[in-house]
Parts: sequence; structure tokens; C-alpha cells
Amino acid sequence: MTVRRLAEAIRADDLARVRAILRARPEIADLTMSYGDEHRPIHFAVMRRSPEMVRLLMRHGANARHGIDPHRDATSALTIARERGYGEIVAIIEEEERQRAPAKPTAGQDEQSRQALGDEAARAAVAAGDTAWARARAAEGKLVNQIRWDEGGLLTVAVRHDQGEMLRLLLEAGFDPDERVSNGEGDWVAYSQGYPLWQAAALGRREMADLLRRHGGVVSADIAAIYRQTDLARQMLADEARGEPVAPELLRHGASGGDPEIVRMALEQIDWPPDDVRWFRCLTEPLSFWHHIPWLYAGNREFGRETYLPCFRLILGRSDPNVMGAFRRTILHEVAAMGAHVTEEEVAAFGTAAMDAGARMDVRDEILNSTPLGWACRWGRAQLARRMLERGADPIEPDAELWAAPRAWASKVGHHHVLMVLREYGG
Repeated sequence: MTVRRLAEAIRADDLARVRAILRARPEIADLTMSYGDEHRPIHFAVMRRSPEMVRLLMRHGANARHGIDPHRDATSALTIARERGYGEIVAIIEEEERQRAPAKPTAGQDEQSRQALGDEAARAAVAAGDTAWARARAAEGKLVNQIRWDEGGLLTVAVRHDQGEMLRLLLEAGFDPDERVSNGEGDWVAYSQGYPLWQAAALGRREMADLLRRHGGVVSADIAAIYRQTDLARQMLADEARGEPVAPELLRHGASGGDPEIVRMALEQIDWPPDDVRWFRCLTEPLSFWHHIPWLYAGNREFGRETYLPCFRLILGRSDPNVMGAFRRTILHEVAAMGAHVTEEEVAAFGTAAMDAGARMDVRDEILNSTPLGWACRWGRAQLARRMLERGADPIEPDAELWAAPRAWASKVGHHHVLMVLREYGG
């Protein structure tokens, strides 16, 4: 009784089997397929347009508002139903959500709540720089560092809120400068990396970074690469024979941080064949314009944005531009969905580089069932759409499902400027 077998039963439209699985394990109605695959059972029920399946899963606790990485805003079950025009499915989801009663906490959940409140109090004190409180708790043996997988612990809070004295106190109390913590279990166990140092580098707080290093904090390959520490990356590559290979990490994060020299050095150490799926992840890294995401990190704005495209081109020179990521996304799909902080001109330049390298325009992904042109229309990228149409992309796509055609995407999302471009090319 696994999530994968539940998904198989849903896709086979075997309602009796789905009921049997949920009777045995009702909790798996809202679990993801596996580590790294965020499909939930309700995604498959919605994509099959199965009202009975959707209602059954909702009544067993399915959450129709969870999306799939890396485009969660576009891939929740509810969004998929709305954008495909499945009105009856949307109505069932919303009806079942209204009827849900709040669950009563168990004794274990009550204890978790008490621990969470204590953790919040500690985080608030650290953020405010209340060293007297921290010293008192340390003296009582009650200063505990609850490290969260997604955002670190108290050291990270101190760095984020620029509390240097508090950071020193916590380090002297013996807290792990890397705030390393595991997540998952068995074959899927993974470990977090140095959140405090990452934050210090991101926010440009050099004194804090130096303090963490003096207490044993490790500058890992990802930190060195993403913050364009070229000399350190070069030294890491020179030392690679004495430890674990670092070239793949330097490649990915050098591309994300926009350092062409680090990317070039790392590529010299990598011998993957052009169709290796690992290239897809590397190709996506420069698309984020990491140092220029408005809500993320503001401490390194001295880094220029003109270096991301050269990193992209370097990786394209070694890889197949049509290597696919999860749910049959190509890099041209990903270019179409670049963040709003990336300009129209920048998106078009990335798309042109991919097409110059041979990226296909006729591949459909498995969630939006759309070509890269369809994605450009959904995300409102008019200049990229024009470049694709200039190179022969079909503006009508008669083989597409009605809701997945370029014009349908531009219309339903309200991108009238994209509709104008489509009309110029007969769409």
C-alpha cells in the first residue's frame, strides 16, 4: 500500500482499488510520490478529470493547493483544474474544502505545539539580540537549537537579523556553526548545509562569516561558487583528488551565481555525455538570476546580471539542449517560465541561445501538456514567443488540446500583448 500504487490505481480508473488502499492507509491521500517528485494522488485524479476520484481523495485529506516543484504556482491540482476548464472538478474541490472540520489535536500534537512555542520564543529572543535571556537559558541548560530543514536554526536567525554579539554567544555555547541536520530516512536521507555561513555570505556580513569560519564553519563548494569566490573554487578543484568530487557542485552553483570562470573550470573536470540528465539541472541554474531575486538576498547587488547568459552558453556547449527534466520539461520550457525579475530582453536572449543550440519547439510537457510556445504564452513572454514564431513555431497548434493551445493560454491568463504577437503570425 504505497503512494505509487495508489497513483497507479487512480490512473487505471480503479475506484474499488483506490477505496481499498485508502481504507488501509488513509494518510497517503496527501503524500508525494517520492523524494524529489511532488506529484500527489489528487494530481492524477484531476488530470484524468475523474470527479469521483477527486471527491474520494478530498474526503481523505488531500490538499488540492500543493503545487509541484519548480513551478508550484502553476501546478497545484486546483490550478490545473481551473486552467483546463474542468469546472465540475473545481466545484468539488471547493465544496469539500468548505465542509472540512478542523481536526482535534492529539496528545502528541499538543506536545509538538508546546515545543514549537518554545522554539519561537528562542528565535524571537535571538532576533531581538536579547543576550541576557540567552545567557540565562544557557546557564539553566535550556538553550536548545531547534534546526529547521528549510531555514536553519538560531545561528541563522542571528545572522539574518545582524546580531553579532548573539552569534558569538551561541558559538561560544558550543552550537554547531554549520547547523547540519538530516531530513528523510533510509535511502532518501539528506543533510542540510551551512545555513549560517550561507546567510552571512548572502547578506554581505563578512565579519560574521569570518567568525563562523573561526569556530569551524565550513565554506562548502556551493557557497564558494554562488558567491563568485573564484580563487577558492580553483583551490577546491586543485584539492579535489584528496576528497569528494566538487566539480558538479561548483558547476551548478557557479552557474546559479553567474560566474563564467567557475563554470569553465568545473566543466573541464566533467565528462558527462551530452544526453546525461544531470545537464538539465545545470542548464536551469543561470535562469534564476540568483543575486537579483528581489525578495531573496540583497547583500551582493554589486554582482552584475550580464554574466548569467555566458554561463548558460558554456553549459549548452557541452550538453544536449533537448535533455529533459521532470514531467518532460525541456530547457526551452524553463526559459519561458523565468521569474518576473528577469526582463523580456533577457528571456528572449536565453531562448535564442537555446534555439541556436538546437532546442526543439514541438515537445509537450506532461502537466500543462504544452509546447515551449504554450509556456511563453502562459507566462506572458511576448518577445520569446515572437522569436519562436520567427523560427517556425506553429501559432495555432491544431494537435493541442483546446485548453493547451498557445492562444488559449494567452487568453485565459490575460496576456493581451502575447495575443497580438500570435495574431501577427496567423494565430
